[in-house]
Amino acid sequence: MLSLLFPNRCIGCEAWLESKGPPQICARCHSGLNFLKTPAHLPRLKKQYFENAYSALAYEGDVLDWVHQYKYYRQFHFVPSMGALLFQLELEWERYDAITYVPLHWRRQWMRGFNPAHLLADQITKKTGLALVHALKKTKHTKPQAKMDGEERLQNIKDVFGLSKNALRQINGKNLLLIDDVLTTGSTANECAKVLKNAKAKTVAVLTLARAL
Repeated sequence: MLSLLFPNRCIGCEAWLESKGPPQICARCHSGLNFLKTPAHLPRLKKQYFENAYSALAYEGDVLDWVHQYKYYRQFHFVPSMGALLFQLELEWERYDAITYVPLHWRRQWMRGFNPAHLLADQITKKTGLALVHALKKTKHTKPQAKMDGEERLQNIKDVFGLSKNALRQINGKNLLLIDDVLTTGSTANECAKVLKNAKAKTVAVLTLARAL
C-alpha cells in the first residue's frame, strides 16, 4: 500500500528506492526473483500453434503475489515494473512486426474493468515501438481456470476465441508476439495462436510475465 502512496518504494518490501525508474524493485527483492532463460516445454498441447512461449519469471513468491494484487485488487502502479521485467528478457524484438494480447470476454472485462494482458502489451509497445493490434476477441464466457487441472483447461478454452473486426489485414503475413500475464498449460495461448495462424499470420510467439513451473 505504501508503494501506491509513495511511488519511490519497492513494490515487494516497500523499502525506499534511490532510483525512480521502473522496475520499482529493490536489490534484495530483485535478487530473489527466478528469471527464466529458456522457452516453455508444454507437453499437454497435442498441436502447438505458436513457435515458442517465453516468460520472464517463475510464477512463485513475490511474483505470484504481484500478479494477484494487480489482477484482483487493481494495483495498476505495478504495471511499469512488470513491463520493465518483461523487457529484461533477451528477445530479438526486431523479429516481430506487431504485438497483440489475449482478450477477455466482454462480461469479464466489464466486471474487472480492465484487461491485464492488454496493459502489459501497452508497456511492450511503448518500449519497442512495435504496433499494437487488437486482433482477437473472446466469443464465449468461460469458467475461471485458476483451479482447473490441465485437461479441464484444455476443454474449457477450446474454440472460444475469434478474430476481431478488421484485424485480418493487420496480421496477414506478420510475425506476431502474443502477450499474456501468466502461462500455465499453454492452452489459452495456443487457442489464440490457432486463430491467428488460421488468419494467415506468418508466425506467432508468446510472451508472458510469469510461468507456472
